[in-house]
Amino acid sequence: RTLHLNEMAVLLKLLPFLAAAAQALIVLPDGRNVHIIKNNVILDSVGDFIVERVEQLANDAIAEKGYFSMSVGSGTTVKPLALLAGGSVDFSKVHIFFGNERTEGDAAGKCAKSGADVFAALELPRSNLHLVPELPAEEAAKAYEAAMREMPSEIVGVRDGTGLPSLDLCLLGSGADGHCASLYPQSSQVTCSPGCTRAYLPAEGKGGVTLSIDAISSAKNVLISAAKASQSDMCRKSLGWSNAATNHNLPAGMIRTSEGAIVEWILSEESAADLPAM
Repeated sequence: RTLHLNEMAVLLKLLPFLAAAAQALIVLPDGRNVHIIKNNVILDSVGDFIVERVEQLANDAIAEKGYFSMSVGSGTTVKPLALLAGGSVDFSKVHIFFGNERTEGDAAGKCAKSGADVFAALELPRSNLHLVPELPAEEAAKAYEAAMREMPSEIVGVRDGTGLPSLDLCLLGSGADGHCASLYPQSSQVTCSPGCTRAYLPAEGKGGVTLSIDAISSAKNVLISAAKASQSDMCRKSLGWSNAATNHNLPAGMIRTSEGAIVEWILSEESAADLPAM
């Protein structure tokens, strides 16, 4: 059933306690954190963990520097954010960008449109929702990156090691093929990393744009959701193979902590089933 705002507020207060009881944490040698969310504890345990983590990161950033910036895509990682409506986060101080977006043809603005109900529920000010321009992909990537670089430093910082914009959070889903955002295996937007000097790139064959792997790794925090059973082999390789940071066949696994990002993978028991002993 649909939750009313007062019910959402109660659930948000309970989430930290429920999430703590519903997960196991593995810290990999390279510094990445892997959260394995146990099943049948709460209705949507992975989604609720994302909500609790975003709430914490947003409130911490706002308390520290006055604003919180994050990138989103579309799909299951965005919908749970509606639970933040009426909660503790001051959305007048939150800025939302898009980690990937279609910019050409009938699909232009797909991610923004799919999240419209969530953004409305959060009462996000229009000026704080940063849309990707509907232009040819190369032009859109350059224009969107330029606009991001012009943001005040308290909203979007700069990562010293890469010179790239540094969001407070990149929120990502992933696929069984190892893609995240519009970063697909062996695509030109993947093979240019590590070492890419652009924050946004045209997404080969997609008529849109995507954050680069280097830009994602330049964020302060990265949350990667990979909770489907069909992703178990991808998770095993991305988290267990020693060459993950340079493996263009598994873009999600290339996102690294070496630039200072706190990288957290969110798995279910099914998607973690093939992980080696760690």
